[in-house]
This record gives sequence, C-alpha cells and structure tokens, in this order.
Amino acid sequence: MDSTATVTHETVPGSLGSAEIYENSTALGFLQRLHNRVESGVISFFLWFDQSFRCSFVGTVLVSVKEALERWVPSSICARVIKWVLSVCLLPSDSAFGEGTLIGLSLAIGIFLPTAVQMICFAAVVFLLLWRRTVKYSEPENKVLPNLPFTFCLPLIILFLFVVGATIASVVPADSFKNLVFWCFSGLAFLFAFDISFKGGEENIIWPVLAGASLSSLLGIYQYFSGRYTPEAWVDPKFQDELVRIVGTFTNPNYFAEMLGLTLPLALALLIRNKDIRDKGIMLVYAGLQAIALIFTWSRGAWLGFLASFAIMAILFDKRLLVVGLVAVVVIVALAPPIILERFLSSFSLEDSSNAYRVSVWRGSWALLKDNLFRGIGLGAKAFSQLYPEYMIIQTPSFHSHNLYIQIIIEIGLFGFIALAWFLIVNIWHWLGALRMTGGKGLERWKQTAILVACMSAIAGNLIQGIIEYTWYNPQVMLVFWAWLGVSTGVASSLKSARGDGIEL
Repeated sequence: MDSTATVTHETVPGSLGSAEIYENSTALGFLQRLHNRVESGVISFFLWFDQSFRCSFVGTVLVSVKEALERWVPSSICARVIKWVLSVCLLPSDSAFGEGTLIGLSLAIGIFLPTAVQMICFAAVVFLLLWRRTVKYSEPENKVLPNLPFTFCLPLIILFLFVVGATIASVVPADSFKNLVFWCFSGLAFLFAFDISFKGGEENIIWPVLAGASLSSLLGIYQYFSGRYTPEAWVDPKFQDELVRIVGTFTNPNYFAEMLGLTLPLALALLIRNKDIRDKGIMLVYAGLQAIALIFTWSRGAWLGFLASFAIMAILFDKRLLVVGLVAVVVIVALAPPIILERFLSSFSLEDSSNAYRVSVWRGSWALLKDNLFRGIGLGAKAFSQLYPEYMIIQTPSFHSHNLYIQIIIEIGLFGFIALAWFLIVNIWHWLGALRMTGGKGLERWKQTAILVACMSAIAGNLIQGIIEYTWYNPQVMLVFWAWLGVSTGVASSLKSARGDGIEL
C-alpha cells in the first residue's frame, strides 16, 4: 500500500536531514524507482481496463444509461430538487462534485452501514479514482497515484512493516489479517485525503462526513426523547434510572461519541470561517445537532476530548474563544439538569463502576503488555481476547485494553508503536510549521488555517480520549481519524508550498 506514494523531497523544520542527504539517499532513490514502476503498472492496467470496458456489452449499456440520465436530469423537476438538496447538504457553495466528494461519501457511508459494506465502497471509490486519473493522464499536471513526501513516507512504510509483521506473527492470524485490511484502508484514506487536500479539495472530503454525522445525530436525539432502552452495562448503577444513552446509527454510545468528537470541531471551524449565508446556516445546523447528540451520548471521555479540542482550537485561532467556551460551560452547568454535572464529575471517581472496571483492565493489560513488549500479539480483538484472560484481574473480561496506547503496543509491539509515534510527530511538526508561516490576523488568517486547525484539534481530542478508551476499536472511527490526518498534512503542505517552503508535487 505504501508504495503508492510518490516520494518527493521536502524541507521541513526538524526534518530527518539536509536536502543533500535526502536527494542522495539510497532509500529515497529506491522508493522513487518503486513508485515509478507501480504507477506505470497501474496506468497500463487501467488503460487496458478502460478500453475493454468501453468495448464490452456491459460498458456500452452503462455508458448509454449515463448519457440518458444526463439528458433526463435537467428536464425533471424531481431530479433537480433531489440534486439541489444533495448539493446543499454535501457540498460547499460554488463547489462541484469531485474526487473529494467521493472519498467523503465513502467515509460517511460507514456511519450508516456495516464495516464490510463501507470497505467495499471505499475500495470501489479508490478503483474509480485511479481509473478516472488514468484516463486524464495525458495532461502533464495530472498524476495517477497520491504524492507523499519522503519525510512522511519513510515512517509510514516502517509502521506498516510492523503492522504486517504483527499480522504474520499473530496468535490469531485470520482475525489479524482482517484487521490488517482495516489498517490498509486507513493508510489509503490518509494518502488520498492528503493528495486531494493538497490540491484544494479538502472541504469536499469533509462536508459529506459532517452531513452523515449530523443525520446520525438527528436519529440519536430522537432516540433520547423516545426513551430508548439503555443496557445496564453502559451506565453506572447510580445513574441507571436517570440516563438514556443514545447510539445514533452506531452500536455503542462510545463509538458514536468518538465519531462526533472528530466531526464537531470541523463543523464549528467552518461555521466561523465560511462567509456564505447558506454554508453558515448548514454548519450551524450540523454543529447544533452534533453538540446535542454528543451530550446525550453521556460519554465522559468524549466530553473531555472535545473540551481539549475546543481549547486547542481557541488557542490557535483566538484566545478570547476560551472565555466564550468557559461562559458556555457555566451556562450549561447552571441551566442543564444536575445529572450532567454529576456525570462529568464522576469521571474522576474510582467509586464509579466504569472507572473501577477500566483500572482493573489497565492493570491486566499492562501485565499482558510486559510479557509481549517487543513482538506484540497481533492485530484485533480476538488476539487480545485469547491472551487477556490469563492476566485478567477480578473477573473483568474485555475485548481491548481501554487505552489506545497500551493497545497499540500490545498489538504491534514497542518498535511498531515508536514508528507510529514518529509518523504522528513528523505530521504534527509539519502542521505547526505551516501555521507559523501563515500570515494575517483574525478571520483573514482563519480563512486559510481553519480546516488545518480544526483537524489538528479533532485529532488531538481523539488522542486525549485514547488515554481512557481504545478509540480505534471501531473501524469507521479509525478511518475518519486517518483521513483527517491526511487532510491536515495536505492543507499544511499546500500552505507551505504557496509560500515557497513546501513540497513540489
């Protein structure tokens, strides 16, 4: 998967070496040659496929149907209304349906459909994008495969070598292979989100995901007011008769809250940034629905993660927003039912059954980690579930360690975790460098940096929540997390490139 990235030189503060070291390195030369061969093979395949498809009976029929639809849609009032509604909900104003929209839709589908269906849809979208790019390859500025600088490519490849190694050496290889597929799709989401965002298509990726999260939030709010049954395992006995925890279109309130933690900062950032009245109205609705739903998930970890996200976003945009946020919290505490404050404060009490359970799981997981520190046990819940009972404390069964960092080390080993940390740090340093270079003040600067700052904040909130929860357990959440990584790095690279200190793709 990693070989799909074009390796180019980038001068980044704190990069691995000088320009001369990069340009003359054996690794860079090898990866460039590998990329060229892979891209040549991809182009040859899709040129053959395109010709075969157009000459086939199926291809002829589908092309005829497409042409008929193109003639029918402009003359049909119903079709035009549907098209208008979809464009309002899924696209920013003055924007056309494009590659970013397809990637965004493939991410949003996971909010509503099973994981297997989403992965099939995502694979189909990648196939269509490569096909489309190949057909347009005669244009010199077009490249078929995503372009990724060597600075990011090297740690990403090393990380996936450890992921593949953990799969091969897994105690449950079949299940780990399934999780390897999730990791590969996450890597592809990063690559394509980076590539499209570098070319200015980041909003097209984001809007469909925000629309999907908002529709799920609307369903969740309905669940709350309809008195949906909340299983006892989701609530401390103290709150059993007082809380209705919503799940939206997910199967667990924590998964739903993790997704909202990734989308709500983006909705708020676009609400502040966009000047178009239509866009502001849509983002106001999206942000409002998601904020209400986040509260009604009663996920304390997600609440803490979002508070951290908002604080980071305020610091990077306008510190006065911290005061606004503080006032909002005070108003919510003053006007909301006391149960909200009680639920939040219970986050810090070991008398809460959920907290006590987590501490026990962490102790058992830590013992499991120490015995498998360097080799890992393999990817996925089944590998963890097979070994964890040997280390379990006072009958606390679990499918994972309830800690992102412990879980990653358990699955892929310490050196794999170091590779992941290296990859994240390189990206974060790149984002901060782009923010330092961006001029302007207030809304003028926010117009350029809003999406970068919002993605950074959402990612940071997810990583902070990861201290008390394994936030990548749900594949749909993991896929959006990696897509936001790609969007952030793509936007940062575009900002730096526009000022002559970025990458040339």
